[in-house]
Amino acid sequence: MTNSDKSEKEVKSVFSFDSLSSNEFSSVVRSNSQDQNLTIEAYADLYAAMDFFNDRLFGGNLPDCILTFTRHKNILGYFCGERFESRSGIIAHEIAMNPIYMQSRGDAEALSTLLHEMCHLWRHALAPLNRGGGKGANGYHDLVWVKKMEEVGLLPTSTGLPGGKKTGYSVTHIIIEGGQFDLDCKELLASGFKINWCDRLLPQSDDQSEEDDDETAPPKKKKDRVKFTCDECGLNAWAKPSAPLVCGSCGIAMNEAA
Repeated sequence: MTNSDKSEKEVKSVFSFDSLSSNEFSSVVRSNSQDQNLTIEAYADLYAAMDFFNDRLFGGNLPDCILTFTRHKNILGYFCGERFESRSGIIAHEIAMNPIYMQSRGDAEALSTLLHEMCHLWRHALAPLNRGGGKGANGYHDLVWVKKMEEVGLLPTSTGLPGGKKTGYSVTHIIIEGGQFDLDCKELLASGFKINWCDRLLPQSDDQSEEDDDETAPPKKKKDRVKFTCDECGLNAWAKPSAPLVCGSCGIAMNEAA
């Protein structure tokens, strides 16, 4: 057997979950052998979960996609359609998950983000067109997507709390207690399934965000004008941070206001 044949056999053995029932996910155990492929091991957990929820919540109809990891700040995960292309011309969608937040949020919340992005995959690939004859703007959470989210057991919200706006570009979700995802996820976790690989470093408090929107948030613009104040008379002025301002009345240098 060549190395290529061995690698192909290993990949197929790790990713062949079609024959497993929901109560047999505990058999998807990881070897402590040094020969274990850690990359396959890390991705196999998410692939197994996606396969499970695809069967349970989408009738197994979602197209295959490429799973990736991302460390974009404030992003829990994202979906991007037609992001990859093989040398043979096959086009594939992408779902990315952020390992930084997996450990701090727990498996159920991490899996809910995976399902959130799977709903975007469904919206992009399988959902009916909107009234305008399209699929909506990239990254936009429309009413068609909202309906599917609620159907599978996730409540869209722009605030992370009940009552938030359900549509828009920045929308997260709440797990509906007793909803379909809640029930299926509990069954999956009770079978022994877990996400084995997470980032070692927990997110900083100012990095945490409730948003698991598509793609990254636009970077904040640097201030091109700041406030300067004269400590003597209180005169204020605005200029570039490096500007050497002097108060015309007092004749002293003005300092950048705190």
